[in-house]
Amino acid sequence: MAPLTTFEKANLDRQGFDCLDDEAKRIYALPLRFTPVVGTATIIIGLLLHSSLWLGTMALIALSGALLSRGMFIDVIYNFGVRHLFRAAALPSTPTPRRFSYLFSTVLLTGSALSFQHGVPAAGYLLGGVVAIGGATLAVTLWCVGSWAYNTVLRATPGMRRIRTVVSVRHRNPGAGQLTSSSPSSGLLGSRSGRRPPGRSGRRKL
Repeated sequence: MAPLTTFEKANLDRQGFDCLDDEAKRIYALPLRFTPVVGTATIIIGLLLHSSLWLGTMALIALSGALLSRGMFIDVIYNFGVRHLFRAAALPSTPTPRRFSYLFSTVLLTGSALSFQHGVPAAGYLLGGVVAIGGATLAVTLWCVGSWAYNTVLRATPGMRRIRTVVSVRHRNPGAGQLTSSSPSSGLLGSRSGRRPPGRSGRRKL
């Protein structure tokens, strides 16, 4: 597997994967493209069919990614099925900036579905097209517009800075079940076992 560019590494950092070392980012870079590839393809199908039901379903799938840190519905399909065919690494848990991106997609896809439902196809194409373009960009470059918005706009507000302080503490606390390691082999990013990574003891014995 080819090494990641500096741009791709920075994009993963902006999505919330900044706790990963370079080797872990290289391992996860391809699996993290699976969801945007599948999502973009299914959204395009919904737009071509002018299907409010199809796009509404995609909005619900995107919402699952916003609500569940362990991954959206497509992530679950990958972790429990697809990855075993290629003996690939499991997808990590979803950091807050990436989850915010899924929430952003949920809003746009809901608007697209409602637009087709109420006979305003131009708005449906526009809203759904934004999500499709964003997903395609994420799949190719790992640059996520929703994560960019989260880091650029939301984190700049005092309230979000306080929230980020709380999240950061949990992020570094293995017992909180968040991003805890810097290596895929040591339970990185939401290991389902919940074990403490090697070499990180909770309290020094006297």
